[in-house]
Amino acid sequence: MKTTVKINLSGQIFTLDDDAYQALKDYLDAISKRFRDMEEGSEIISDIESRIAELFQSKISDNKEVITIEDVQDVITIMGQPEDYLEEESMEGDTGSSYTRGKKSKKYYRDMDSAIFGGVCSGLAAYFGIENWLMRLLFVIFFLATGGGVMLILYIVLWIAVPKATTAAEKLEMRGEKVTVSNIEKTVKEEYETVKENVKESYEKVKTSKELKKTKIVLDEIFHVIGQIVLVFLKIILFIIGFALIIGGLSLLTAMSIAIFFRNTVFPMEFFGSQIHSFNEFFGIIGDPTNLTLISIALFFTIIIPLIALIYAGIKMMFRFKANDKIIGLTAFVLWILSVVFLASMAAFEGWNFNTYGRTSTTHELGDFSSDTLKVQIITDPGIEGFNDNWYFNYDDSWSMISTEDRVYGKIDLDIAPGDFEDYEISIRKKSLGRDMAEASLSAGKLDYEWSQEGNTLILYPYFSLKKTNKWRMPDTKVTIMVPTGKFIRLDKNTRYFLRDVETVNDIWDRKLAGEVWEMTDDGLVSVD
Repeated sequence: MKTTVKINLSGQIFTLDDDAYQALKDYLDAISKRFRDMEEGSEIISDIESRIAELFQSKISDNKEVITIEDVQDVITIMGQPEDYLEEESMEGDTGSSYTRGKKSKKYYRDMDSAIFGGVCSGLAAYFGIENWLMRLLFVIFFLATGGGVMLILYIVLWIAVPKATTAAEKLEMRGEKVTVSNIEKTVKEEYETVKENVKESYEKVKTSKELKKTKIVLDEIFHVIGQIVLVFLKIILFIIGFALIIGGLSLLTAMSIAIFFRNTVFPMEFFGSQIHSFNEFFGIIGDPTNLTLISIALFFTIIIPLIALIYAGIKMMFRFKANDKIIGLTAFVLWILSVVFLASMAAFEGWNFNTYGRTSTTHELGDFSSDTLKVQIITDPGIEGFNDNWYFNYDDSWSMISTEDRVYGKIDLDIAPGDFEDYEISIRKKSLGRDMAEASLSAGKLDYEWSQEGNTLILYPYFSLKKTNKWRMPDTKVTIMVPTGKFIRLDKNTRYFLRDVETVNDIWDRKLAGEVWEMTDDGLVSVD
């Protein structure tokens, strides 16, 4: 039993026994070593491999699928060893005459190297060993003698049916020369030298022509003008970009300074959607005022340095000057990094005050009244400095705050729930954040909320408040009116902006409950209408 190896040779798959594979490998390695350093070496090696593949293909049949060592030796005998050509070269050098290539029977190919159309006539000329012009003359004579039709059809058939000589091996077969390693090498070298000479001659002709020189001068002028136009265009673009950077930087610098460090000095401006007009005021409500100065300085540098860099870059683009500003730039960058790091540290420190929620809750029984319907309304003008309709009608309550001299105000949430007793009750649930549960609960207990009752009318204030001596820790106050089952409640229209998560039988949107009378059932509110 012998081991077999599959190989890919010139795009074809062959199976060789182990001895044949080793012999072929040694032969191809010798071929590669002989030709790999030549300019045309890769083409010679490729043509040799293509010829070996053809010879292997002729040795395969239905009864024989494996190439043996004998097959490889036959192929090597036909192709010849690389050192054989070295001997031929030395013979040529010693005798001064050209070595005559061995002859064999010719094979008809279309000669594309000498072709005018399809290479049919030049291939026939090579096959019969006559000049190309003579074969073409004979073709024209026969063409005229037969009326043209027969010869034209014959030419087209030969063009389609006869393969063209592309590899060195096929060109040798077309001329009737033996397809050996030495002949393949000579053919490839001759073609390479012919192509090189043709290219060199064409280049010299083009290089020395007067038309080329004139064309070159004209092209140089054209490209010079185009280059100048592009340069001017780029300068204009850089000027516009620089101007835009300066204007944008100055605008941002002014806007940020006013928004963060001033209060209503130039124009009123809301901070986080609330009636708070500066960073100082906002931080004074939620943070420790002793850190405010350092935080303001760090925030100033964090914002101002990139904006100044933006303006400076715009000035350099506009006026295109060079300045030794590396030290200043590095210093500004380090200062900016330190400011950012300090702000991040302070944010983490202050953020610890918002770690967990704490809650307090109180429930009050409403006074007796003769009606079985409770009316609920919210005061529309609470008399707070800075209060306006935008705050009152704002649906987003997350940052809806009002700040006065001594207090901060936030909107309440209103809910309607079934009661466990026969009387109406009101529950006030307050919550706030803190470092721990105890601190958060203590902070929630400092929230103030007021309400009153006039007969069967419950009057609610739209806000809860906190003294500024205490800290705002994202507080919230939820007012829940508990209605006994089977009794009614009428919600005034102005409650629509405060209702949240009210349970109804038909899952009606909270704000649609306002202005209607509702009956409380075990499953929630149901419309009387």
